[in-house]
Amino acid sequence: MPILLGHSLESDLNALKICHPFCIDTALIYHHPRGRPLKPGLAWLTRKWCGQEIQTRGEGGHDPEEDARACLELLKKKMKEGPGFGEFKTDLESIFERMSRSSRRAGGGPGSIRSAVVDHGNPAAMHGSKANTAVGCTSDEEVLQGLLGAVYSHEFTFGRFMALADILGCMFASNSKVLVADMFGYVGTTSKATPDAPPPPPIPPPAPEALSAVMEGLNNHLKTLHSSLPPRTALIIFTGHSDPRRMASLNARKNAFESALRLGKMPGELGPDTRWTSADARELETTVELAKRGLLFLGIKQ
Repeated sequence: MPILLGHSLESDLNALKICHPFCIDTALIYHHPRGRPLKPGLAWLTRKWCGQEIQTRGEGGHDPEEDARACLELLKKKMKEGPGFGEFKTDLESIFERMSRSSRRAGGGPGSIRSAVVDHGNPAAMHGSKANTAVGCTSDEEVLQGLLGAVYSHEFTFGRFMALADILGCMFASNSKVLVADMFGYVGTTSKATPDAPPPPPIPPPAPEALSAVMEGLNNHLKTLHSSLPPRTALIIFTGHSDPRRMASLNARKNAFESALRLGKMPGELGPDTRWTSADARELETTVELAKRGLLFLGIKQ
């Protein structure tokens, strides 16, 4: 029995209404950098692991022979390098849990490093579940007061200011976060929307006066926090990831297109708001990379 090789074979097999007992799917044997259940695009895989550019025809669509050759090259790479080639290992251990196992330089044993999370909502039910202290807040002012109350009794403190993200209209974009530790600290990833979530509605930009007021308030919070820190404290300010709204919009359209194909519709029957092209796939890859970018500032309080 021959082996069927391809990328995201379930779409092709569903469209042809056939099944095959022996399949090798490059969308499964290679990992998406953000893990399952996301699947990597063929063009991205070929560029990442083979150093080649494919699907560059724009609106002209894919070249089936080019895609097939790319799948074959990816399979050859996998067979040559071993089963772990092309996989992304993700460390899912909470930073707070890891720090609780560490020992202080002053001679304390495991558990002597105390950590705190000060955040909007109920952080104890989310990323703060492994911290020694979790403080839920409803405003940036409460976050500031929670940080000021925690820095002297904890060696590692994490807080998040949300007013800037709120006024910009992107809940997970430009979240200004403050992390305070005796020396250096690290933090995990921010929560993200589910793949099936609809794209966020367009939000008009805030008035310059309102944005200026929020920026001034954030600056005052950071100045107050910095002036209140004990000596030899590391202050790390980072923005998280960038605005993900364009990425979410493209993802929603891609999901709608795939759902329409599963229902038996042909690409020519779909409207321009639902149709998905290779150019859209490349734009989605680009927006994903842009959404990952952020800024970080590090300083030591003398």
